[in-house]
Amino acid sequence: MSSRSAIILVLVAANMLGLAATDLYLPSLPHLPGLLGTTVEGAQLTLVFFSAGFAVSQIFIGAMGDLYNRRWILLGSLAVFVPASAFCAMAGDIAALNAARFLQGLSASASAALTAPMIRQYFEEHRAVHAMSVIGGIDAVIPAFAPILGGWVFTQFGWEMNFWIVAFAGGLVLVAGLKALPDDTPESHETSLWSVMRGYGFLFRHRIFLAYSISHGLVLGGLLAVVFSAPQLLSAHMGGGTAEFVYCQMIWVGLFLAAAQGTGYLSARMGADRLILLGSGFQAAGALTALGYAFLASQPHWLGFALSCAPYMMGMGLRGGACFAQALAAVPAHGARASSLILFFSMGFIALGTGLAAPFLEGGIGVAGAALGAGVLLSLAALLPLRARAA
Repeated sequence: MSSRSAIILVLVAANMLGLAATDLYLPSLPHLPGLLGTTVEGAQLTLVFFSAGFAVSQIFIGAMGDLYNRRWILLGSLAVFVPASAFCAMAGDIAALNAARFLQGLSASASAALTAPMIRQYFEEHRAVHAMSVIGGIDAVIPAFAPILGGWVFTQFGWEMNFWIVAFAGGLVLVAGLKALPDDTPESHETSLWSVMRGYGFLFRHRIFLAYSISHGLVLGGLLAVVFSAPQLLSAHMGGGTAEFVYCQMIWVGLFLAAAQGTGYLSARMGADRLILLGSGFQAAGALTALGYAFLASQPHWLGFALSCAPYMMGMGLRGGACFAQALAAVPAHGARASSLILFFSMGFIALGTGLAAPFLEGGIGVAGAALGAGVLLSLAALLPLRARAA
């Protein structure tokens, strides 16, 4: 294997770990209340704690990534991620699992924040674009297929085994990274962590960047609040289970990928901002359709729920990449910090949306609450970039 292929393989695997830490585990969620003596809301908080840890660490990871050797930041995060995943597997109650999940989220964030700047450092432009396409494609399909493995592992070996698998895989990636990843030199000329941290002040004052970043975070938060609520909603209210959740994920991810495939052509024809508005229109339709289905269906069915959310997922495929790219283009000199701040907003809104939906999942209005939350977030998000442009 060439050194370039080994680098891409390690970065792909590191990105997969953060996704697998939740997607493998999602099919187990409806069973946790009985297994750990907690409530449905308590089980959902394991997702909130992971997302919150992921969000908090983004600020520091981004700053360190513009100052220190990113190879060692990534490897150091993996050295924390592996035992954190093992702690999740060994947790004897919900409080211990929440603490371990927060630590797991803290350590899982480095690969998401550092992959793009590391690839730009390691490869020339056309190879960097190809590498990012490979990573993006794999990241997109994991949510569809990881729950299949996670559901089977749960039925055969219990919920803990999914975390042991992640811990073991993390150890392999850590060893491979030590051998395959070369050192890199950040583009920043800063000399202290405090001076780099102050650079976030510029990003928080940059109206265009902030608008696109918050907009992206809001619609992603609405989407994943629904996805993270789906296992419980399906099992409690729609006659579904692990298999039906997997089918929902496959439908949603398939539609997301289909919509995303046309974004290059559409962006060239209509521009990124109009593409964002087009995607927002799809998401508004999806939020209203899901909300209407939740209120009007006397006996909600998992397939009806999946199809009612479909326009929202297509809208994310249309506008997600464009909004992220527009945010980075607004501040081209801020590298890892800009990427990290976008992820901070995204994961923060995911944690907030999931936490707000959790108390309603045991009641019959859980589907409506999740869909309404997505619709409210969307109504705010669609206006932000245009307001910033006009200011």
